[in-house]
Amino acid sequence: MVKYKKHKSDFKLRLVKDYQRGASIHGLSNQWGVSSSQIRKWIDQYNSLGPQGLSRKPYRKYTKEFKVTVVQAYLKKELSLRDCCLHFSIPSIGIVSSWVRIYEHLGEDGLNSRQRGRKTMKGNNPKRPAKPLTRLEELEKENLYLRAENELLKKLDALAQKKVTPQKKKH
Repeated sequence: MVKYKKHKSDFKLRLVKDYQRGASIHGLSNQWGVSSSQIRKWIDQYNSLGPQGLSRKPYRKYTKEFKVTVVQAYLKKELSLRDCCLHFSIPSIGIVSSWVRIYEHLGEDGLNSRQRGRKTMKGNNPKRPAKPLTRLEELEKENLYLRAENELLKKLDALAQKKVTPQKKKH
């Protein structure tokens, strides 16, 4: 079976109709290469919302209040994960289960909408010009640079000496 394949609504409707005519979910799964849980989901969506339940839905942004309502409906044992998805028109059980997990760990505040995608770079703001260094600060900066350069040259010289001296073999 191919994962993450997007199916057209006609195909979904055809499988649902085949199931209603008496075909088994397992048989349809094997015949068309679609997981049986996916076919069950399509059947539930069709039974609850009709043919519109099988069409692709655009990305939806959920409010904190909506998420809390869904999570509380699940936690109070009013609805199962699948029933929550059908009742509130949420496309995936994974969305609801992640909300439940967040709610249990962080409470209601964890369900606030977060920004999607990468964070913006902080370097986009123009930098303020640095104030000029005093003569003392300039000399300290130069002194620090020269010390680092001196240490580097000493290490380089030590490595060169180590390479030149032949290593004695132990017998």
